[in-house]
Amino acid sequence: MNTLAIVLIPVCIAINWAGHALAQALHLFFLDSVGTVLGGLLAGPWVGGISGLLTNIISSGSTDPIAWAYCGVAFAIGIVAGIGGYYGWYRTWAGRITLYVLIVLVASVISTPININLYAGQSGVPFGDALYTGMVKSGWPTWLAAYIDEASGDIPDKLITVVVATLIFFGLPNRYRSLFSVWRRPSGEPEPAPAS
Repeated sequence: MNTLAIVLIPVCIAINWAGHALAQALHLFFLDSVGTVLGGLLAGPWVGGISGLLTNIISSGSTDPIAWAYCGVAFAIGIVAGIGGYYGWYRTWAGRITLYVLIVLVASVISTPININLYAGQSGVPFGDALYTGMVKSGWPTWLAAYIDEASGDIPDKLITVVVATLIFFGLPNRYRSLFSVWRRPSGEPEPAPAS
């Protein structure tokens, strides 16, 4: 990890923190992973993972006391985004959809047991919690109801996350993106021109 990648981490944390604070204030989804995904796409899995992990640690001490429990989720999202960046998934629609689906799966699979252990299976998203309550009352297994509850929030949340992170990524000047291209897997498509 070079100095530029280390400097990127606080920027990603600020993006995550601002998104999460906005989501909490407006009672939306989570919106706390845009910086994590952007960091992973730009600078690799470790930058993405560390950005997510540190965001949750900082959020747990400021805007969201329960964020600490989801540090592993945030770290895993950053790792997946970094792998997507390495393989250039941001370049094609199929790649972006793959990135989105993997992030939804990772987030919902890791979050579900946390939700079961801490909140009796509920995610804190009103629509999902209503689904969970109805499913449990109808005799569905708790783990399945908890997974569907979590996924019902992650599906739209991570769609917004991946779209916004990808738009920011492509909105950055080529000379800035090229500063991070040294860690990406070589492909037939040329990387952006180096900064002058």
